Amino acid sequence: MFTKEDELILEVLKNVVHALSLFLGNDTEIVLHSFKDNDHSVVAIENGYITNRKVGSTLTEAGSKIIKKIVSENKQFVGPYRSLSPNRRILRSTTIPIRNKNRLIGLICLNMDINRIVQTEEFLKPFVHFEDQKISNGDLEKSGTTLLSNLKDQIFEEAVLKVETKGEIPQKEKNKFLVKDLYQKDFFALKDSVEFVAKKLGVSIFTIYNYIRELKNEKGGKGGEEHNRKNS
Repeated sequence: MFTKEDELILEVLKNVVHALSLFLGNDTEIVLHSFKDNDHSVVAIENGYITNRKVGSTLTEAGSKIIKKIVSENKQFVGPYRSLSPNRRILRSTTIPIRNKNRLIGLICLNMDINRIVQTEEFLKPFVHFEDQKISNGDLEKSGTTLLSNLKDQIFEEAVLKVETKGEIPQKEKNKFLVKDLYQKDFFALKDSVEFVAKKLGVSIFTIYNYIRELKNEKGGKGGEEHNRKNS
């Protein structure tokens, strides 16, 4: 049962939503949800253009999954985590549950549009790249399997973020763009890298080898395919 005290708590938080928007700027959406009416849970929102929502909008499917996580794990907050807006823009999100006497009465959600940050990073990358920064498989092996695995995850996620900025394109083309980006970073010089990417994308290793072969034929450059076969 939703009480008068619950309503007063959420009413005060409307000012917090507005203050956060002034502090964080126009690229961050701040949403206040009330569970008094789940079908029209949004009771305050700033910069709603980011997800095309307004006061009276409902909780998204992704938001419902976050609630389950909050309840099942008794979370004080969830995030930051990566999400996507309806127009496929990359968001850095955090969800904060609002409780009254241990009852969940609402949420504050922050969704920062980081596409301009990602694009700026890509613009600046050539200016801070040096020849001796290329990935060395021998050096990585000395650091152990865990370090190598973590590095592969990090490089792969960076490539995924870059590909997402290209908007709505067929999945096959996204996969090719991603493999091209990894190839240019000498990623496939790493041990078991082809198997790693194939598993992440849900395709066969032969598909990845074909993409690499196409890239080598296009540019005539030296890739990591032979090196990777040797180490697998």
